[in-house]
Amino acid sequence: MDDNKKLRAAIAGVMQFLQQEEENNKPNTNQWVIAGRKLIMQNRILVQRREQKW
Repeated sequence: MDDNKKLRAAIAGVMQFLQQEEENNKPNTNQWVIAGRKLIMQNRILVQRREQKW
């Protein structure tokens, strides 16, 4: 019974590792998307700073 649990744990560990490797090897997102997200974050910071002054 313990051997079966160890085997399942080992298989689950390998599957998790393979899934993480697959996610890490995905191509980078579009540069326009990254630039847009940075712009949104900067605008949010500016709005928050303006609200803190009042």
